[in-house]
Amino acid sequence: MQRRIALRPRWRSSWSLLDLGLSTAALLCVALIASVQPLLAAGLLLGVAVLIGTLIDPVVGLYVTVGTVLLQELVPLPLGLTVTHIVGAITLGAWLLHGCAERHIHITRDLLVPWGLFLGALILSAGLTEYNAVDALKQTVRWLLAFMAYVITVATVRTPRKAAGLIITMLLAGVAEALVGIWQYINAAGPFAIGEAVRAYGTIGKPNTFAGFLGMSWPLGVALGLGLLWLWWRNQRQVGLLLAALGAGGAGLIILAGVGVSFSRGAWVGALVSLVVMAALAWRRRALPWLIVGGLLAALVISVPNVLPTAIAERATSITENLRIFDAGRVTVTDDNFAIVERMAHWQAGARMFLAHPVLGVGPDNFNRAYPEFFVGQWSISQGHAHNYYIHIAAEAGLIGLLSYLLLIGAVSWMGWRAVRATRGTVWAIVAIGGCGIIAAIQAHNVFENLHVLNFGIQLSAVWGLLTVLVQENGWQS
Repeated sequence: MQRRIALRPRWRSSWSLLDLGLSTAALLCVALIASVQPLLAAGLLLGVAVLIGTLIDPVVGLYVTVGTVLLQELVPLPLGLTVTHIVGAITLGAWLLHGCAERHIHITRDLLVPWGLFLGALILSAGLTEYNAVDALKQTVRWLLAFMAYVITVATVRTPRKAAGLIITMLLAGVAEALVGIWQYINAAGPFAIGEAVRAYGTIGKPNTFAGFLGMSWPLGVALGLGLLWLWWRNQRQVGLLLAALGAGGAGLIILAGVGVSFSRGAWVGALVSLVVMAALAWRRRALPWLIVGGLLAALVISVPNVLPTAIAERATSITENLRIFDAGRVTVTDDNFAIVERMAHWQAGARMFLAHPVLGVGPDNFNRAYPEFFVGQWSISQGHAHNYYIHIAAEAGLIGLLSYLLLIGAVSWMGWRAVRATRGTVWAIVAIGGCGIIAAIQAHNVFENLHVLNFGIQLSAVWGLLTVLVQENGWQS
């Protein structure tokens, strides 16, 4: 019987936290001696520490890549690059180096076919577009980066400790972003007014996308908070378990509060759908009652607005107006219906693009370029997307792109269901339910918005990767 020998670089095991600390201290001394500006020195030291940590274990780079998604608009770099791009490239390189050293590069087969079909559809549409092929290829590369984030997550997050590190990173990033938004709302610091209130927009730049980013983390925090609290009450009265429940739950509530002060109706719909889905998964035998309760709650909010504060009630009751189909070119525009009519105008423009280019669309990231040919009525200025990702992907990648995207989301949702089943009876079932809540929140919000922007796909793909790991490791039950 042959014995398999795994070749591992010795430097990997020789490093320790003490070595890393001494190296960082030495670099600090060098920076001080060279009289480098303190802020620049701190940035360089942080960058070197991330580089060293990523070379030791690529999962460190994954954490930082996910954690820097919120800085997309805050720290612009030359050539359109971002901090996320730089760290992501370093992480990819470190992962490949580790794979070469170990003579094995792990690429999961799970979701590989739907990912491949979707990326293939984008490449085909980009290559044959009659508009701007360069922009189309750039958008395809953004999706390719999301795919690589999925692959690296599955390859590196192979232990409970590393999975916990990824979850903590997501929650901390969500809390930091939510606190910025809450501060903006409290201090009325921002250009996005609604009545007497100011909509939070965080570091992302726009309220709807800000709320979409928060939707990629709050379900995980809320699920962990409630689930761990239930475990503490039901089985083990351990202080550590209670603290973990309070920490995760508190983070989830802070992030959810950020969603609230964004006044994003799409995000509110996504939150309601997410809560219903998570409740149905947590109590599978009582799924139907939860669905009924969710429907009744939505009907109550919409039909009896007086149960909510005025600003919130007006936004909630207008949700039905956002779903009503009408011709935006024939509606008299007022201050009250401006946003609703503008959204419908972009839906119609996207539909016209799809009907004119039904197979391959106008090409990824070419919505703006094609918009002047397809706008409705007086709405000649594009907002950058169709205000509905399903219409948007159909307009840009045609029927092939839409079907392949729906196949990918369907496969991801099935993976989430499998993760819930695989982790049954373990604490990781709570994580799986939270991951499914994120999928539900984002896909429901995508009816009103395009959340596949600003490299959000990297964090979302990391969530998908975590669910895949839970299935592959069977919830670490063995």
